[in-house]
Amino acid sequence: MKKFIVPALFAFLFVAASCMNMSGGSEKGGSIRVALPGGRYVYDKNNADKFVVRVTNGVYSETKDSAGGVIEFAELEAGEYTVEAEARDSANNDELIASGSKDIKVEADKTTECSLTLILLSNIFSIAEDGSIVINKTKLEKTALATVIDAATTIAGSGSAGVFISDRTVTLSPYSIGKYEVTQELFEAVMGENPSSFKDSPADGEIQEYRPVEKVNWYDAIVFCNKLSILMGFEPCYSVNGIDDWQEFDYESIPSSKSDDSDSSWRNVSCDFIKNGYRLPTEAEWEFSARGGNQNADDWNYTYAGSNDLDSVAWYKDNSDSISHEVGMLTPPNRLGLYDMSGNVAEWCWDWYDEKHGILANTPATGASSGDYRVNRGGSYSSDSSKVSVSSRKGYNSPYFRTSTSLGFRIARTIK
Repeated sequence: MKKFIVPALFAFLFVAASCMNMSGGSEKGGSIRVALPGGRYVYDKNNADKFVVRVTNGVYSETKDSAGGVIEFAELEAGEYTVEAEARDSANNDELIASGSKDIKVEADKTTECSLTLILLSNIFSIAEDGSIVINKTKLEKTALATVIDAATTIAGSGSAGVFISDRTVTLSPYSIGKYEVTQELFEAVMGENPSSFKDSPADGEIQEYRPVEKVNWYDAIVFCNKLSILMGFEPCYSVNGIDDWQEFDYESIPSSKSDDSDSSWRNVSCDFIKNGYRLPTEAEWEFSARGGNQNADDWNYTYAGSNDLDSVAWYKDNSDSISHEVGMLTPPNRLGLYDMSGNVAEWCWDWYDEKHGILANTPATGASSGDYRVNRGGSYSSDSSKVSVSSRKGYNSPYFRTSTSLGFRIARTIK
């Protein structure tokens, strides 16, 4: 099986959270003990095998080399110091791979424990020719997006279910959408966590890290989108009052209950659809994509995404063995090259779910303006056949809960 990529590689190496003082330092002065990553284990994609650490206060300066672990600087006068560290590749003329620094305070007769965040210098996130996300020169499979429309498109509704109902007209701006549901591998690379329940024992012939991430709440999904946008050099789409630095925002700070959002700042999140970053698709974008993106084609009215033959395109209650499956295993995809739009895991969308009124003729293209639930679409491995159709709509009990093993998401982007 393919080796899991170490999440810390991909943007910021969080070795530990802080510096702290503890007794037991030198009798003649204070000391600094610097914790470093474990050399090639952490940087195996970069071949960094050497750390150079420097402690300075403008007058005093001392430099030490290490292969990782802990370096101690002893008998330092009390005062303010800067700890600087570099990760280098000794086999390639000491090429600089990553660097970081931290300002700390040294106290007499105490040891200051210090861990550093090292920032990789290369442009580690990029997009391959086939659209896949590349992390540190390693292409992550099953991460590409497909262009759905490259010009504004108006859809005149004609059905009685789903979002394209009779008397409703929806205009969509150009956008692309993930060919696959977000994988556990990609989610962990960006977030540093894999909350999924199905973390092992994939079905025969399937690759574990390519199974869809699940047990993610709606807020997990939007934070993922913002963080990935920043890593790729795009503009984050989502804004939450009080949060200015999405790059440093960590998984544990995402609300998982209403009590974590007492001022409703997360509930009142806004999305700037003009920006070019990653985001959740709107419900209209999701269904338009699932139907194949062409209202005049025969497959527009297929019951399931890409086919009327359910077992050929969807993991659902009768064929899934009650587990999630590697994304993209059922073929063929729909007209746009999208997999698992029916079944496997249900997928969060941007829209509020209006349980009372449903979709109305005057519902905006981005959905209702408020509600208690957020929409999810597509059904899952545990759904019956009616729930994995392209027109089936569902609202989840709460955008805060991380309890569902059958709920994930796929990403979209506005095309400018």
